[in-house]
Amino acid sequence: MEIDTESAILDAAAQLLEASGASALTTRAVCELAGVKAPTLYHHFGDKDGLERALVQRGLVEFMRRKRAPRGTEEPMQLLRFGWDVAVDFALEQPALSAMFARHALARPELSDQPYAVMRGHVQRLVDSGRLTGPVDAAARAVWAASQGVLSLARPGAVRKEVEATSELIFNAVIAALAPRGG
Repeated sequence: MEIDTESAILDAAAQLLEASGASALTTRAVCELAGVKAPTLYHHFGDKDGLERALVQRGLVEFMRRKRAPRGTEEPMQLLRFGWDVAVDFALEQPALSAMFARHALARPELSDQPYAVMRGHVQRLVDSGRLTGPVDAAARAVWAASQGVLSLARPGAVRKEVEATSELIFNAVIAALAPRGG
């Protein structure tokens, strides 16, 4: 029953967050929507910050599940693009959570370690095969920075087609900039 209560509270918090933004994410509102008393929320999450951390962690788990979903290819450029598109889709579907994740990642950079490692692995394979120029860390930072810029556009009310068009342009630009010259 503990896990069901935690899930109900997190579900309520996620619903409030996406419907009304971070300012609406109060412990009182979450408790009301989840049908629990404040001591129950505090028992599970400690305080509002603990609730936010749990929301971010749950979002990260879901994001990584999507990012690692079977794709039917091992071609590194397709895998890099797949991961990029998963990130953009996730941010467009849950823009308030994506913004909260970005805010939390500033304070706790290790939150980005898993997604960065997956992306860096694809970039490593592309550099190793000569399809992108190295050094790998510089190329990975460029891809990461470009993707984070696109993700910042996925705010509540963002027009999906506009974000996707910008995403396409930025992905192609960073890949072209990292491609070997003259050959």
